[in-house]
Amino acid sequence: MKVARQEFPPAPETAAAAREFVHDTLLSWGVSAPLDDVILLVSELVTNAVIHARSALEVAVRRGEGSTEVMVTDSAPERAVPQAGPLSVEASAARENGRGGGLGLALASAIASSWGVSYGREDKAVWFRIEDASGQRPSLESPPARRNASRSRRPGRPSPWAPLDAALSARLRLPQLLERTVEYAATALGGDAAYITLATPDETMWEVRAAVGLTSGGAQWRSLRVRTEEIFPSAAPEPGAVINDDLMLARTGRGRFSRAGMRSLVTAPLIVDGRVTGLLGVASRRARHFGPSAAKRLQEGADLIALPVERARLAEVELSRRASLSFLAEASDLLAGTLDERMTGALAAQLITSRLGRWCAVETVNEMGASQLTHVVHSDENYNDILRALLTGLPPREQRQPQPLWSPAELAKEGLDEQLIRELASGPAISIPLVAHGRALGRMTIGKNETDDFTREEVDVADDLSRRVASAMENARLHEKQLAMSEALQRSLLPAKEKEPVIPRVDHAVFYRPADERNVVGGDFYDVFAASGRWCFAIGDVCGTGPEAAAVTGLARHTLRALAKEGFTPSHIMQRLNMAILDENTSTRFLTMLYGEMTPATDGEGGMRLRMVSAGHPLPMRLNQKGEVTSFGTSQPLLGAFEDVGFTTENVDIRPGEVVLAVTDGVTERRNNSDMLGDEGLERIFSGCAGLTAQAVISRIDRELEEYAPGGRSDDTAMLVLRFL
Repeated sequence: MKVARQEFPPAPETAAAAREFVHDTLLSWGVSAPLDDVILLVSELVTNAVIHARSALEVAVRRGEGSTEVMVTDSAPERAVPQAGPLSVEASAARENGRGGGLGLALASAIASSWGVSYGREDKAVWFRIEDASGQRPSLESPPARRNASRSRRPGRPSPWAPLDAALSARLRLPQLLERTVEYAATALGGDAAYITLATPDETMWEVRAAVGLTSGGAQWRSLRVRTEEIFPSAAPEPGAVINDDLMLARTGRGRFSRAGMRSLVTAPLIVDGRVTGLLGVASRRARHFGPSAAKRLQEGADLIALPVERARLAEVELSRRASLSFLAEASDLLAGTLDERMTGALAAQLITSRLGRWCAVETVNEMGASQLTHVVHSDENYNDILRALLTGLPPREQRQPQPLWSPAELAKEGLDEQLIRELASGPAISIPLVAHGRALGRMTIGKNETDDFTREEVDVADDLSRRVASAMENARLHEKQLAMSEALQRSLLPAKEKEPVIPRVDHAVFYRPADERNVVGGDFYDVFAASGRWCFAIGDVCGTGPEAAAVTGLARHTLRALAKEGFTPSHIMQRLNMAILDENTSTRFLTMLYGEMTPATDGEGGMRLRMVSAGHPLPMRLNQKGEVTSFGTSQPLLGAFEDVGFTTENVDIRPGEVVLAVTDGVTERRNNSDMLGDEGLERIFSGCAGLTAQAVISRIDRELEEYAPGGRSDDTAMLVLRFL
């Protein structure tokens, strides 16, 4: 005796895998008959095990002398095998919900020489034995076995649905299986045409998925969706085959059948779990061509394919749902990656033409309520400009149900290309408003060509996408407003370039860059101004960034200017500024500042005297003509931290040709991984700036910082350079 075993998971594809295993095993053993019966029973028993036991299973094949035995074992003995019952439409529908009349055992009782079920403590097994063609098979009419209508045949006469059995065994994809089904149905009933309808993913409509004989000249069948029975009858009040004797007198005569010359029609429902999930129909050019036997035969074929087709349809629906979710997730990521409104519209149009439609137009409404067509994208780029001109002259109307936007007469007046006219006049389109927070931001119009149609799922995806696009546009608009406000605030905190004073015998330059370029309001600032015959400069750093830091910056800058113009000394200015910050600052924001005043030196060498205070700020550096760098000054208490502190004015003489550099800690604390630039690194860079102008010194340091740590800004950066001529 030959034996082969293989284990399978409780998955929908297990039945097909088990059929293939048994088929290949028997062929390798040289067994050719009765191969079809064995494969059929294997398919049914494995399907029952997957559905009812829901556990891993083992298929064992034994080949003895003159017989083939197959055993299907699962690990759920507590789930009893449904008893064999009559083979009928009701039995077919009950096979999925556990009611009596399991089709697998009914087939076993009708076809197998012997069969049985054995229960153990940890498993149960269903087996059958089939004798070779020369052996004796039990009578199919004798009890308790019931004759299977779908397997009814005379001795030696093959079943009319044998090719369909082979198609099911081949594990074809759903479109190919449906095409084979309608071909075999037309042949089995001697009809001239056939079709099969299935429920749409939302199960609100019928969709004719495959047809043969209903088109002329070998044209490919175009998928058709219908809402009523006027074109394709679905089922009788009691599910079963329906015969329409003469289509010329029936309501269906107004549909595709009469145009194809069909005169009679028979239909059979596909039933799963008691639900009509589809419809198989065969038509003939002869009136009263189909009788009760043809209807019965067609129902046999419908019963044979109902469950496999429904499984494949549900798998197709799930794949489509996952694809839609993946598309929406990808679209969300792309839309979230930009805060530019125009870029958002461009991305939306490109995404739609790649997935949902042949062309897309995005229209936006500005703050004043004016509408503007911003983006038009067609799959054929040659039509972009033509379509834009058309949409500008004939703006689309809001419509959520797919239908052409314009009539052929409207398009003919525009002098368009004939192909484009045909596409736009016959192709469906939807126009969906872009609404965010109850405010209309624009409109998104999607169109397809004349041979396509929008599915309900595609309309839902487009509607979902429109909300995401509108949300992204709203975010972009809010960001642009915030950016404009930030820029206006930052401009008020820094002196305008055109208002910077010209200081005799001093070349000066300033630099500022926020750490986050998306938020230009920072805590660093600088100032250069004239006051009471003196030239004053300041550079400061507020703890933190954002509006709170900007408030302290504004207070410090304006207080500093007011006190300097009153003629107070640097130490007194720092004292008054410290008290002002303590009085006004409720957010515990501290401030470091270097403040100085320049007046001509009295040594007769043409230099300058600096009177300065460094309140907790990095000390300034000076570079002589030999390239030597030194720090000068004394660090004193920072501002806004303590009340009882005093400040001292320091006097420093700067000789002609020397350069003074003052920076915030965003320069010295620039990091390259774990390394920090520090004062030594800045001195090294500054030492190479001898002979450069003040602006050239700024550019050299900025370039060196970027080379040291590309994109490594973690803090605001400000620099002030004074080159004494």
